[in-house]
Amino acid sequence: MAGKVISIEIGYSLTRVCEVDYKSKTHKVYGYFSLPTPEGMINDGILNLNETFVADLREALAEYKMKSKQVVFTLTSTKIASREVTIPFVKENRIMDVVNANASDYFPVDLSQYQLAYSMLGVTGNPKSGQQYKLLVLAAPQALLDGYQQLARALKLELAALDYAGNSIYQVVKDECAQKAQMIVKIEEGATMVLVVNQSVISFIRSVSYGVQEALELTYNLPLKNRIETPEQAMELLSKKSFVVLNDGSEETEGSEEEKSKEQEFCESMTDVLVPLVGAVSRVVDYYVSHNANTPIEKILLTGLGANMKGIHRLLAQQLDYPIEILRQAEGWNLEKSFEGKFFGEYVACVGATAAPLGFKADNEKGKGGKTGDTKSKGKVNGILIAAAVFAFGILGAVILSVASAITYVAAKAENRALQEQMAGLQEIKPIYDNYVSTKTAYDRLTAMHDATRNRNDDLYAFMEELERKMPSNGVITSFTSDAETVTINMSVSSKTEAASMIEQFRTFDSLLPDTVSVSSITADVDGEDTVLSYNFTIVGSYRDMDEAPEDEMTDEEAMQQNLEDTENHEVAKAE
Repeated sequence: MAGKVISIEIGYSLTRVCEVDYKSKTHKVYGYFSLPTPEGMINDGILNLNETFVADLREALAEYKMKSKQVVFTLTSTKIASREVTIPFVKENRIMDVVNANASDYFPVDLSQYQLAYSMLGVTGNPKSGQQYKLLVLAAPQALLDGYQQLARALKLELAALDYAGNSIYQVVKDECAQKAQMIVKIEEGATMVLVVNQSVISFIRSVSYGVQEALELTYNLPLKNRIETPEQAMELLSKKSFVVLNDGSEETEGSEEEKSKEQEFCESMTDVLVPLVGAVSRVVDYYVSHNANTPIEKILLTGLGANMKGIHRLLAQQLDYPIEILRQAEGWNLEKSFEGKFFGEYVACVGATAAPLGFKADNEKGKGGKTGDTKSKGKVNGILIAAAVFAFGILGAVILSVASAITYVAAKAENRALQEQMAGLQEIKPIYDNYVSTKTAYDRLTAMHDATRNRNDDLYAFMEELERKMPSNGVITSFTSDAETVTINMSVSSKTEAASMIEQFRTFDSLLPDTVSVSSITADVDGEDTVLSYNFTIVGSYRDMDEAPEDEMTDEEAMQQNLEDTENHEVAKAE
């Protein structure tokens, strides 16, 4: 198929549209634009068609003079499952048959509600011992695909293909990653896709449900002369100035002390909403490294809408021990020229979807076929009686078929009416379910943000209460230091027995790891006549992890034995 095609990617805040050569080696981009996505229109890739959005999109297509009659959509959704599989080395036109035959082994779900597609990852083995295909097989819910077909019909466009965003990105970067393994991180509003391309082949792909949607929404509350009201305005602001706290002294603010204070508070909030995203990407990187020690990552390339946020690559670099760059060119595509030097990351999936889209196509039409031919007479019928009998049987058969068809039609119509009534009765449930899904997603994100901000300072009051309960009445704390990992306490007691008792008590603290509680030395504080006034020592202990449950406490005998081992080698220092 040749010619131009309109390619669309629908995000939570913005919808990106390009007009590109379809399945062409030139990859020429004829035009591009973005427009706001109505709130609630998309939820994890599933569309809830909005008539206002359709009208705005058709108007924008006319304004930008995009007259192509075909459309390609690229999808991002955690509902699209993927598996890396190997199959026998069959003819290429039989690959899909093999995939369908083994689909239930790849995806243990009701596959009647899914549509399958695959991407070729390569060939393993050698011709002598036997070769196999390595495939990335994907399963997309039919309900997800149907929404895009409905949108295509509403736009009065022919649906040419539905592509997976992972494949769309791969088509753009595969030549750029021809030598060593590189990780591509596509950051969008509601999700982030991570894939590794090694020697022009996808070797790893994952999606996480964190993006920059909260960061965009946060800018709407920023006190500026020209208030931020649209996602485009928010991205323009975030692309020009960094609002993330990097703790390296690079943050600079201007204005009065009050303005500086407000901006610092905004920067801290912006960093907080990005913490779940950074943590999720970090976990994916750790997972890849632990399972692919033989193919280390050379560098990480950021793309997508979120990659244009100034400072986000440095925030990720603080967490990940890899070189991080923003994808600004792709070998063989000349996108920097097509987009006139502007950042093309938010359109990278749109453009890539037109190169070699996967086989998803939500098409409910079934093929029609049959045999045709001419019936030739091979003799003449003699006798009027035979002709009359044939005619009579023909009339009788026609009556029977008509009655049977009428009965079938009435039954089908009644069943259709019942199904329509059932569907109408369930319509009121859909908004409730959609609201539940969106609320749960927001709750999970807020919970992740809350967990990321937890530290030991939150439990300091409980620690002090436990210290007050367990410390001997005549013990004196001379200093107390605590950070996120350890606590250091300088104490003074009247005897070594009390020192041993104090160490014993510290090993019973719920918040401390017993094995880490230690005393480096015990010194005596004496007067001029060598009379011991007190014994001074420093206790150091490490906190348990926030979610770690305390182990069973030691018995008295075990605790006393441990204390004796700590004190028996310490000589009481004389006064200097």
